[in-house]
Amino acid sequence: MHTLTLNIKDNAYGSILYFLKNLSTDIEIISDKVTVKKDEKKETISSLAGSLNKYADPSKIHLEDKAWEMHVTEKYK
Repeated sequence: MHTLTLNIKDNAYGSILYFLKNLSTDIEIISDKVTVKKDEKKETISSLAGSLNKYADPSKIHLEDKAWEMHVTEKYK
């Protein structure tokens, strides 16, 4: 029995995992752990909202509630 530890980049992870799972019955994947470095935080929509605040036009805040309705009305007018 042998143990192999690999560090795999994100773009190759899925392919390598698929290959190992389907290679043969001689390989058993005991654990599969993905780690994210602290400095490589993935940006989400909610985390971007605060950073874009400085570009917002305060005079249009009152239009936020009706923005989607106005967009659809304008698009299909």
